[in-house]
Amino acid sequence: MRSLIASICALLAVGCSSSLDEAAGHTPLKVTRLSSDPISFLYASQLRQSERLVIRDQAAWVAAWSSLWPAFAPIPAPPNVDFSREMIVLVAMGERPTGGYTILVDSAAASASGVTVWIGTSSPGLHCVTTQAFTQPVDIARLPRIDAAVRFAETTKAVDCE
Repeated sequence: MRSLIASICALLAVGCSSSLDEAAGHTPLKVTRLSSDPISFLYASQLRQSERLVIRDQAAWVAAWSSLWPAFAPIPAPPNVDFSREMIVLVAMGERPTGGYTILVDSAAASASGVTVWIGTSSPGLHCVTTQAFTQPVDIARLPRIDAAVRFAETTKAVDCE
């Protein structure tokens, strides 16, 4: 029995040390969301499918920005971005059947294997009152430019409105 307990403790120590080493190897990156409010940048976009985009040049930025707005509406000018120093992360939830859904770029960190961007999504709980219109939540953030692979990690939650 002692041998079993010792083996379990050894496995836990190895598991904990590797996760600590991974966390220690991450350098937090400054994330500047285009919306200063803790809500999605847009709720009515033209992005009907889920998207995770990393944009590192002006042409891709103009194309992505233009894809947010209806073709019949005047498209506002995209914010200026210095792509020699910055990159854009654009995340979209895709179309949802009601209001109450949101997506946010929470944080980002760089490591030897690339960049991890954490995004949070939330959905309305059963007792939430929502608009009965289709929505397409989108969030956009600026990050320091890093020419490495970017992966997205997502946390989801349902909002309890009771």
